[in-house]
Amino acid sequence: MTKPMKYLLLLVVFTAGSSAAAPPSPGPADAEHEKRLAAYLARPFPASITAISVDSKAIRVEGRLPAGTLGASLAEVPLWADVTDLKSSPTVLPIAPAGDGRFTLTTDRHAELDGRRHDRLLSRWAVVRQEPGTLTLLSAARWADAVNPSAETPPPMKPTSKKGLGGFHAGRLTSDLDELGIGAVTVNIPITAFMRTDAGPGRTAFDYAGRTWWGEDRSVAGFDRTMLDAAARKIVVSAIVLIPLPRSAAKDSFASLVAHPDANPAGTYTMPNFTSRAGCDAYAAAMEFLASRYGRADGKFGRIHHYILHNEVDAGWEWTNVGEKPANVYLELYHRSMRTAHLIARQYDPNAKAFISLTHHWAKAGGPALRYYASRDLLELLLSFSRVEGDFDWAIAHHPYPQDLRNPRTWEDKQPGFSFDTPKITLRNLEVLDAWVSQRRTMYLGKSRRTIHLSEQGLNSRDYSDKSLTDQAAGLAYAWSKIRSLDSIEAFQYHNWIDNRHEGGLRIGLRRFPDDETEPLGKKPIWTLYKALGTAGEAAAMKPYLDVVNLKSWDQAIHRQAVK
Repeated sequence: MTKPMKYLLLLVVFTAGSSAAAPPSPGPADAEHEKRLAAYLARPFPASITAISVDSKAIRVEGRLPAGTLGASLAEVPLWADVTDLKSSPTVLPIAPAGDGRFTLTTDRHAELDGRRHDRLLSRWAVVRQEPGTLTLLSAARWADAVNPSAETPPPMKPTSKKGLGGFHAGRLTSDLDELGIGAVTVNIPITAFMRTDAGPGRTAFDYAGRTWWGEDRSVAGFDRTMLDAAARKIVVSAIVLIPLPRSAAKDSFASLVAHPDANPAGTYTMPNFTSRAGCDAYAAAMEFLASRYGRADGKFGRIHHYILHNEVDAGWEWTNVGEKPANVYLELYHRSMRTAHLIARQYDPNAKAFISLTHHWAKAGGPALRYYASRDLLELLLSFSRVEGDFDWAIAHHPYPQDLRNPRTWEDKQPGFSFDTPKITLRNLEVLDAWVSQRRTMYLGKSRRTIHLSEQGLNSRDYSDKSLTDQAAGLAYAWSKIRSLDSIEAFQYHNWIDNRHEGGLRIGLRRFPDDETEPLGKKPIWTLYKALGTAGEAAAMKPYLDVVNLKSWDQAIHRQAVK
């Protein structure tokens, strides 16, 4: 995605690693919440919920109680509720188990709550015992495992090529999609650009959660053109869902409702506001709008195949800011965002996936604790929440930039290693990410490997000299030799495919600056190489760069020893 001018600051973080500044301390409420979450994730509950399925009208919950359990109930845990401090629930149903402790309960999917329609698709369910002023958990809470679509769904679709482009939108050199043989693109969707809470000229109303929302027709029409351009070429689209900080937004505006109230103005984007029903409904309404419009079987408006939730969440202070949060508290918020997108999208497209977005920092965070997190730690926490609250088919959107974003000679990166403790995963050691998702413990339900998209990365040309342009293309040839051999990597969305004046002096594009004095939008050697990759001309196009990388064959670039 296009980075703002403050990206210059991130160059220091990405290049230098963790800051030497003393880590901040969490607030008392967050510190206590962190302890409760850690205990919740580790606790061996006596009861369990084993499966939840949802259709257009009903929710079916199955579970088991220990023999002799008395007074147990099934409680709804709404999206905005803290499961570790559950005082009450809008729905509490008595459980009458069979002799072996098994039970099945079916309840309406929709209910009235505080005078408005409430969709319980996004709620968790837990076995509880009611006590004065509180609900004691007897089981972990569980999200819906399956959503049964009520209408025809679009067919499964995989990229026709691993080659992709990042930050695509209609009217932006669409010819490159054809000439380069592109199979996948990312599209930035700041939801505050099209969602409104009030009527106005050029806005179309739609209903969700018992209230009326409005979409900006002009913005929506732009997204339609983008999705249709991709659909016409059978290109897989991954929407990057962004929530800009509200800054000067009016109190009751959509931008203000949807943004997390703890966001610090130092950030660029934030997470959804899961502290209130109004915030949850605002975020869910936006996701419902996108999924229902771009998940249609007839493809009338084009298609969004996957949803990348927010941007580089391990660099939370900059790109997904909710203030300074301990890791469990931070990831639990993000987990709710992923589940919301997953469940809403699966109503329309049973193949849609929610992706976690991560930088190239892996076992070591890229900045101070509580503001930045190690990508590996967040993934391990996501696995923990999936294990405790029911697994779902989430995927990984990784950004394996070289360790120094200015240096395209990624084969010379010193920090990346070939163990799970490597501080970074760059284009030099992609085998580590492949090995991580290939472990049975990390697989979806222990059976299916998590999908990987390399959804944002580029190689810099320090200038437009022959040496710089050759190094840039050599970096791509080196990276491609790995990418083509790793089945877990489904797509490689090159970013930014056109040099951008607002990326801190970087020239990571396949083309020159649009306003370049000598050759505006000129195709660099890396463009020509990218075109050849995956075609009959690939070997010949890559061969000149072997000497630059100091290899005799591209097979030598691949790490074949076990990653541990």
